Amino acid sequence: MARNSVPRALGEWLSEETVMADLALYHKLALDWGASEAAIIPASDITIDERVRLKCIVPRCLRAGETPNCPPYTPDLELVRRAIERFSWAILFKCNVEPIEAFLPGSEKGKADKRRALAFHKQSGDIVYKLERQAYKDGYHLAMGFGGGSCKDYLCQGLICQYLDSGRCRFPHRARPAMEAVGIDVFALLNKLRWFGYALLDDLSIVPCAVTVGIVFIH
Repeated sequence: MARNSVPRALGEWLSEETVMADLALYHKLALDWGASEAAIIPASDITIDERVRLKCIVPRCLRAGETPNCPPYTPDLELVRRAIERFSWAILFKCNVEPIEAFLPGSEKGKADKRRALAFHKQSGDIVYKLERQAYKDGYHLAMGFGGGSCKDYLCQGLICQYLDSGRCRFPHRARPAMEAVGIDVFALLNKLRWFGYALLDDLSIVPCAVTVGIVFIH
């Protein structure tokens, strides 16, 4: 459950004991809100890799350039790297996406199936939003989260990006870059925790699960 104590001032000094108790709470909340696994990790475990960002355009992702949260509009990687170095802790989590077939696009799928495919990363996006919001309420005014996939898919259901079209985002507080879009090597993190991710290609019957991943930097 979320905390019910006296509100804290934003940015006030907190003891290490308090920070660790808060991280334990956020870990529990991530699981309560639907994450399959969650972990408290040092921010120093995060690697910003230019190759990850480059994979957005080589080969070109269908969403590249279609939202302000996708390359080439995402923040410069050196800025991201310096910012993450200022954090000490983060909550990393993954959500298993099941059944896999229901969320993968295909030429034979109907409109309802294709809408469901666009929502592949919705659960991680929802948890990132709620965790970051809770941390902010608890005084962590610089808490910052990233989810998975394109906000154009899981928030706007593939509609044209209203921000790029008119400057008015439909979901200004929920839309954010994917972890990969800011250069975070997601699979390196998964492998370190032995959670693992798999290529969703060809014979899906041998794939243990599909996952969507999110992270919130807390302190």
